[in-house]
Amino acid sequence: QPHSPTPPTLRRHGDQMERLPNGYYRALGRVDDTMNLGGIKVSAAEIEQTLNTVEGICETAAIAISPPQGGPSQLVVYAVVIPEFGHRQEELKASLQAAMRQNLNPLFKIRDLVLVEALPRTASNKVMRRVLRDRFISNQ
Repeated sequence: QPHSPTPPTLRRHGDQMERLPNGYYRALGRVDDTMNLGGIKVSAAEIEQTLNTVEGICETAAIAISPPQGGPSQLVVYAVVIPEFGHRQEELKASLQAAMRQNLNPLFKIRDLVLVEALPRTASNKVMRRVLRDRFISNQ
């Protein structure tokens, strides 16, 4: 077997990782948390990584909601905001939308922004998107 410049994959774990300048790695979330927004597939981790850079944001969770009448999935963002941050929700939503337009895709639109004190997590500290999706649908 010829030598390949890319080593073989030993195990697919499904987590997206980022290598930091100091050599450490940061877990960004599940790769299989993908959504289809306007016909374009994107991972929730990719959206969250962009949104988490916006001023005033501690962390975000992106989920896709299918409208009851059908049609393309719609993006809902749950956000934990820095307590001292004084911006209104609509201003924050506009800032998040601008970050997505500039860094991801101008076609991605945030349907709703839900501010929360904390995101629900599993025992292994992963965001429970299913719980967020169920909460959002039950509040409609």
